[in-house]
Order: sequence, then C-alpha cells, then structure tokens
Amino acid sequence: QIFYPYYKADLEAGRITKEDAFELICCLWIKLYRDYDVQQSCVGGTDENGNSTVNDLSYMMLDAAEQLNFIRCMSVRFSQKTEPEFMRRAMEVVGHVQKGIPFFFNDDVMIPALESVGISHKDACNYTQIGCVETVIPGKSNPHAVTGETNLLKALEYVFCNGNSMMYPEFAPGLKTGEVETFETFEQLYQAVLAQVDRILDLTCSKVKKYRIPSIHNAPRPYKSLLSEGCMESGRDFNDAGCVYDYYQIMFGGVPNLADSLAVIRKFVYEEKRYTLSEIKRILEEDFPDEAVRAELINHAPKFGNDIDEVDSIAADIIDHGCTTLEKLSETYGLSFHAQPFTYLWMVDHGNTSAASPDGRRKGEIIAYSVSPMQGRDFSGLTAVFNSISKLPSVRTPGTTSAIIEVDPKLFSDSNIGMLTDILMESAARGLGNVQFNTIDADTLIDAQKNPERYNNLAVRVSGVSQKFNLLSRPLQDHIIGRTKHR
Repeated sequence: QIFYPYYKADLEAGRITKEDAFELICCLWIKLYRDYDVQQSCVGGTDENGNSTVNDLSYMMLDAAEQLNFIRCMSVRFSQKTEPEFMRRAMEVVGHVQKGIPFFFNDDVMIPALESVGISHKDACNYTQIGCVETVIPGKSNPHAVTGETNLLKALEYVFCNGNSMMYPEFAPGLKTGEVETFETFEQLYQAVLAQVDRILDLTCSKVKKYRIPSIHNAPRPYKSLLSEGCMESGRDFNDAGCVYDYYQIMFGGVPNLADSLAVIRKFVYEEKRYTLSEIKRILEEDFPDEAVRAELINHAPKFGNDIDEVDSIAADIIDHGCTTLEKLSETYGLSFHAQPFTYLWMVDHGNTSAASPDGRRKGEIIAYSVSPMQGRDFSGLTAVFNSISKLPSVRTPGTTSAIIEVDPKLFSDSNIGMLTDILMESAARGLGNVQFNTIDADTLIDAQKNPERYNNLAVRVSGVSQKFNLLSRPLQDHIIGRTKHR
C-alpha cells in the first residue's frame, strides 16, 4: 500500500519495468537481512471500506521471499474479502521456504480489536506489526511493545498456597484467597484463581506505571519523535505519550497450562472425586513422585488444542476476564493497556520459576508458547487445533493473540495448499486472529540438534520470529521438537 503508488507512477512513465521493481525488492530484502530478523514487512490488507488492497507488489514481495529463501520477516494481512489466489500463493510460500514465513493476521478480528481501544477506523485499517507480532499504527503510535510480561499459570500456584509461591515459599506475591481445603466447589476455586489473575495483572500494570517516568527521562527519542505524528503537535517526546496513540501491551502467558490444569482439577477433584485438593497440592509440591499419576492427569483429562469445549471455554474465559481487568486498570492508572496473549521467548524463563502444575507439567518445565497448546498435548489433528484457538476472544486482544502451529512438510505440499488455505479461511471466519506455521519434521530437527554443522540454513518459527535452529538454546530446541507435528 505504501510503495504501490510510486511503483505504478514509475511503471506508467516508463522509468521502470516489473523486472526492475522485483530486483529492487530483492535488494531491499538483502539489505534488511539479519540472522535475528525482526524487521517486519507486511503485504495484503484491507481498506476503510473493507475491500482487499492486494496489488502487484504484494505478489512480488512473496516471490522475493521464496526466491531468496532466507529469513525475511514477513506477515500477510487478510480478510474474508481477500482474493483466494493471493491466499493460496502466500500459503505456497510457507511450504516452499519452510522458515515460518509468511505469517498471517486476520483483519476481520484485528481491526475491530483496535477500534475497541479507541483507535479510529481509518488508522486501524493501516495497522501492521513490529518486532514479532506486536501491533502498531505506523507513524502514529508507541505500542511500548512487550512491556508487561506475565505468567498467569502462577495464579493457580498462589491459590494452592494461599497467596504464597510454591516455588519460593518465602515470597507471598498473591492474594490471601483462603486455604485450598476450603474450596468446596469448582466455581469457588475458579473465582479464587481469577482473583489471583487480577492480582498478577495489577502488579504488572503498576510496575509499568512506576517505570514510565524513568523511561521518559533516561530514554528520550528525539529522532523518533520527529517522525511520529502527534509529538511535535503536543510538544511531548515519543516516550512521553507524545504520539497520537500511546499504549502498553500486556502479555498473557501460561493460559493453555492454566486452562488444562483447571480442567484436570474439575474432572479429578470435583466430578470424579479421585483426589482432594490437598492431595493434588502434595503431588505438585513433590513434583509428581508417581509417574503413573502424572500420566493419568495428562492423558485422561481434556487438554486445550483438541476442540474440546469444556477446556477451551476455560482458556477463552481467562483471556476474556483478563481483558476486562485491563480495561479497569487502564482507568486506575491513567494509561492504555492492551491485552497481548504472547510469551515471546519467556515461556522458558517463566517455566523455570514455576512449580509443577496439575496439567502434568513438571517443576521448572517450559510453559506453552503464547496460546499454542502445551507441546505434545494437541493430538486430535490440525482442524482441532484451529478450532480451539478460534474460540478465544481475539477481538478483545489488540496486541495480537499469537499462535504457532506445527505442520509436517508432507502435509504442506502443493497438492494440499488449496485444502490448507480453506482451513485457514474458515478458522479466520470463526475468530482466529493470528497464526504462524512451522513446516519442519521432528526427525530433521532431532538430527539438526545432533549435527548442527549439517543444517546451517535450517530456520524455524520460534516465538513470533524466525531464527536459525542451530542458534537457539537447547531448551528452545527441545520445545520446538516437542511440539506436535500435524500430518
């Protein structure tokens, strides 16, 4: 949309050919190349009337990504009105490049989400991404990307310990919600968990507020201020709420694990009465001393990512509740907080500091990436994963509801592209906000871990960013290997 008027004028004046333009795009992609590539480019999109803005350059940029075949961070914006042939071409590039690019944002979800937090329709239609999946209005906003980092799984840990940390008993970051034995119904327990979620979000937003003033004084952005609409008019720096839109993206981590854990408790404690809450607490404190018990909790209770309403609805409600809480906290602290169900790489760090959880996750083990199912727990197929994620209230999360889906490269063959595109479009119609694909089989990844020198150019989608596999830490490599590869 930005380049097209210049391209069209040069083409009509005979100053350039399509071949020349394609070469320039390739040169730009090479110029922007980094091993760690979060310099975003975006193609596709929707205008103010809801019509597709796909043009010749949209296709050229996809072609450049395919032909250069290196990590070049690229997203595709689409809606139900986007040309089917363009969507098929974008999905072909995913399968051909096999580096997790491009990835996809649903305008039918993202534009209303942005409008819900006060961004005008015109500006919302011009959204794009920076870094990984962080939403920005180009030249008009400071999103304070990945500012507020949370792990909502800790809410259940605090409930079990009446506000204390099970991992670090000397600390009491949570609320006093009562001894765990006093929760006679699942609803009582669930309300205590939501109260702890509120506490976590409040602590996070208060920390953002606390560090806002030092960031203004210690990190002024004069050059950025000159380039951002609103700063000159208001006389305020980019980091001092000078832009037209100034908001803070608050990350929701651990939601799939929390939903899975609550589903386990509802089934085994309150419905089947196989365990008491005190017994579950002891099992967690001892980090699953009996592997048979752990296997039972993993395999015989519903897990997010399998299109099972009784657990998917918990995940959706947690996010919905968190969004409502952020609206209240925005008023309390006089700042605009946007929900962002996204973990970046911190699912490793948050897992390291989290006790064992009822979903079968051991003490210190990595938590789920963003809203993707906990690795290895989505066993009902590709459409089931899409269905589960599509149930989340992404229209309330303007910071983006991020998900990575692992697909075996055999499934991402050209003969299947039409089917995969149809699945994506149907999921988008049901509410899917964002999706990213990995298309490397587990055997290749395992061999690459053992013999990194043979796979210097192997790249994967990590957490909103693509990266060479041999540059990742061992825990991240294990995490990606452990994700279900849908066939």
